[in-house]
Amino acid sequence: MSTTCQWLNYSLKRATDYSQFLLLLLILSVNSHAIGIPLPGHGIAQDKGLTAGMGLGTINSTNCKTLWTWTGHGNYSYNSHLSGGASIKFLGGEPDSMRNIINQRYSIDAKIAHSQPRYVLFIGPVFSFENTTLSDLRREFSNMGNHNENVKTHCDELYGEIGSSIGYQSGVGFLATPNWGLNFGHNLDLAFNGAFIASFSASIAFNLREQFEKLKENTRNFWLSLEYSTSVSKKNINIHNIILGAALGF
Repeated sequence: MSTTCQWLNYSLKRATDYSQFLLLLLILSVNSHAIGIPLPGHGIAQDKGLTAGMGLGTINSTNCKTLWTWTGHGNYSYNSHLSGGASIKFLGGEPDSMRNIINQRYSIDAKIAHSQPRYVLFIGPVFSFENTTLSDLRREFSNMGNHNENVKTHCDELYGEIGSSIGYQSGVGFLATPNWGLNFGHNLDLAFNGAFIASFSASIAFNLREQFEKLKENTRNFWLSLEYSTSVSKKNINIHNIILGAALGF
């Protein structure tokens, strides 16, 4: 009888330990969804909280000089499935012998994501504009479909103002290891003047947070990334970007 009771107690203890282990795995799997996965454009998938990213790099195309470009963005994740934010992109330099240019482009976006512990799939709308004056924006809306033919040079056509546009972004980010991530992205911008720009990107990211105790204490994520992207316009003009960036999550 004593042996039977001991066996029953041992079996109950093992069953309890096993149940606790399964519960712990379930909690970890739920909490690990979309936490610390790098995304295209120096973004991060988080279950909740604020993320910010920036990048510095070069932009070039055939027959035009290399320009410098800088990007920055802020994003807030309401949960692991919905986030939104804003970004800005500067480019400047001397594309040819005729002119210097400085151009900036602002964007507002949202993401709807399908999140798993090792990967994230997302898609969402993007609205972009280059003019911050309301009267200029109203003029763009009223002249939708009109083309601007006042192009002076090949590089003007490449890097001149596109105007306001609406489109979408999509992509996937996944963890190859806890410290290395890969992501691929696609953007399509449909400008109000009838032009369009399709972009494709690929990036590799390194988890810097896990290397320093101070970063572990003060951030939820800190990724360094190297991204390559190419853009194709309506007239089959190719532009290439290489950007070194960083992204933080809080």
